Parts: sequence; C-alpha cells; structure tokens
Amino acid sequence: MKKWLIRVAIAVVVLGGVLYVWRGKSVLVETAVVTQQDVREYIAEDGKTRLAQEYLVDVPVAGRVDRIALNEGDTVKQGECIVTVDAFALKQQIVATEALCEQARAQMTGVDKAKPKPEDLASADARVGELRESVAAVARERSVAEINLANAEKEYERLRALREEGAASQSALDTAERTYKSLQEEVRRAALAEKAAAKACEAAELASESLKASVDDNEYMRKVYAAELERLGAETKAVEHDVRLASVTAPVTGVVLEKYVDSERTLAPGMPLLKLGDLADIEIESDILSEEVVRVREGMPVEILGKALNGNTLLGTVKRIYPSAFTKISALGVEQQRVKVLVSFDNSELQLRPGTSVDVRVITAESKGVLTVPESAVFRHEEQWHVFVARNGRAKLVAVEVGLRNDTWAELKSGVKKDDRVITNPPNDLADGAKIKIRSK
Repeated sequence: MKKWLIRVAIAVVVLGGVLYVWRGKSVLVETAVVTQQDVREYIAEDGKTRLAQEYLVDVPVAGRVDRIALNEGDTVKQGECIVTVDAFALKQQIVATEALCEQARAQMTGVDKAKPKPEDLASADARVGELRESVAAVARERSVAEINLANAEKEYERLRALREEGAASQSALDTAERTYKSLQEEVRRAALAEKAAAKACEAAELASESLKASVDDNEYMRKVYAAELERLGAETKAVEHDVRLASVTAPVTGVVLEKYVDSERTLAPGMPLLKLGDLADIEIESDILSEEVVRVREGMPVEILGKALNGNTLLGTVKRIYPSAFTKISALGVEQQRVKVLVSFDNSELQLRPGTSVDVRVITAESKGVLTVPESAVFRHEEQWHVFVARNGRAKLVAVEVGLRNDTWAELKSGVKKDDRVITNPPNDLADGAKIKIRSK
C-alpha cells in the first residue's frame, strides 16, 4: 500500500511538471500573415554611372589655334565650330600650286616651239636621280611611321583592355589614344608625301625619256606636263582637305568634360583640345561576383535605386557582360573575383551625372501571384526549410518547400496556406509546440 502511494505521488509530481512546462511562460514573438503576391529573385550590387562614349577633339592640322571660348560644363551641338586653326599658310600654298598649274598649261601650249638641248637632257637625268632618292627617303619615312603606328596601336589596345579591367588609369589610356591618333595622321601625311614624290618622279622620268627619244619631236612633253598637272592637282586636293579641317567642329551634341587648351597657341596635329560627352548616352557600371554573374544574361531587367534618385526607382536593362573577371578587395579585406556588367537606362528625366553612385538589382527570376512570407521567417532545420506557424497560441514547426527568395520575401510552394500567420525572426530556442505571445505593434 505504501509503495503504491509513493508511485501515485511520483506520477502526480511528473504530471505537474509537464503541465507547468506546457502552461509555462509564453515566448514573445512577432508574426506576419502569408500573402499572395509577386516575388522577384535578384542580385543586388552597388553601381556607378558613366558615359557610354567619350569623344576626344584634337587638332587635325598644324597651326595657330584661337582661344577656345567653351568651358567645362558648357553644351555644344553636333557640327558647331569649337575653334579655328589659322589656315593662311595653307591657303597661300594653294595659290602657289595654282600658279604652277598655269605654268604647266603654258608649257603645254609651247611644246611645238621648244627643242631639247644637251644641258636639258643632263638636267632631266639629274632631276630623275634626285626624285628617285626623294621617293626612297619618303618611303623609308612612311615605313618608320607605319611601324610606330603599329606599336602605338598595340599599346592603345593593351591599355584599353587593362582599363576595362580596372588595371590602368584613364589618363594613361588617353595619352596612348592621342599618340595613336597622331601617328595615324603622320602615316596619312607620309603616304600623301610618297604619292606626291612618286608623281614628281614619274613626271621627271617621262621628261627625261621624252627628251632622249624626241630630240626633234618633243610631243611627249605634253604627257610630261599632263603628269605635272595631275601631281599638282593631287597636292591641291590634299591642302584643300587640310583647309577644311582647320575649322574644328563638335562630333556630337554633348557637354564639355575637360578642356586642355586655355589660350591661343601653336599646336601640332593630334594635340587634344576638348573631351566631350553626351549625358543622354549614360550607363551604369556594376561589379558582380563571378559566382553570381553566371545567372545574369544580357537583356535582363534591372531595378535602379538609391539616394541620388530621391526615392524613385528606374528600370534598366543588362546591356553588356564583360568576358573576363578581375580581382577586387572588398571593404572587409576579402579578395573577390568580380565581373563588370553594364546597365542601360533612360536618363532623360533624372539627368544623372557621370560618377553617381546607385544601387542596382538584376532581376534573374520572377514568380507572379504566389504565396509569400517574409524572408526572416524561413530557416533550415534538419536539412530542410521550415517555418513556425502560430496556431492556438502555440508555435507549430512546419516543413515547407521554398521557391524564389530575395532580401525581403520568400516564395512558399507548400506547407502553408494563405492567411496563415508565421513567426518572423524566431528565437533560436523556440521549440515546436512552445507557448507564444504575439507582440503587439
């Protein structure tokens, strides 16, 4: 009998303990209602605006340049004259060339009256020798210029690739670009000079052959003078081309980003004057982790937001994904592999300036009209996703199937239904069946 009473007492104590635990102090929690809405999965990164294209305006021909009236920030229209190079010497060269043309025409008229003399033959041979040497010298100069141009092109392409990877400065790239363009102009001029020298040599050879073959008949002199006229015509066209280039115009409508020449001065071809940019043609550059960029495709929608947008959100598009990654040290000192991604958007309304910091969200997937809960309600338990559902004052542990997720919301494909109430940010020690009290907001 006594043993039986002891057992009953022990059972009563155990049952009391269970009831105490079961009816013990409630855990204070916050909850949210399962709703039905659209969920977007995205990659969030920092970005910075930049001009899609910058235009360097340089001096096309040598000469004295007037003072440039434009300053940084001024707007110019396409075709508007930026500055004028003094073309007086070029125009006088055209006048001199036209006089030589008149002389050649007069000589053609007097062909029948002229007779070749021994000294004319010797002079013609000497002239041919001189011009052949001149052609060879000009050809050597052109060859050297082409070699220099090829080296400059390689250096420019190398620096441009390094610049795209963030391993070279913009100033080094600009210097290489100016050198490259200057050498292009040098090669063009060398080619024109070689062509002019070749024409002159051809004219001299024709003159010499004509004198030798026609001591009594100088009709071939007509071809000589015709070749001379052709040479002078080619020379005139080249100078007239330089005269047209003396009026330097804006290649695009845009804003003056940098000004390199402040006062009147004499400049060589290829020297930079201004850098222009079209603010309407602006894009965003963002560095995305290499393990995340595999989900990004060109044409994907992008949300653009941040302080610079004053609470607005713009929609852009992935324009370009760079082919290679680069190493970047994070703010925490972690070495990361990232890939540059360019985003295009309409800047006509906000008029963001180059270098503006923004936040970008590349939308990689979207589900419409699905059951969603706050992302903070979902957690891993025994290698499966779970949520706590608030039911009858208790926390009910429920296994769920998770779909798309972002920093705010998570799609639930099973385990809950609409209007269920789930616990957000559940405490680590919250157990299945624990008594809860919902925090009032």
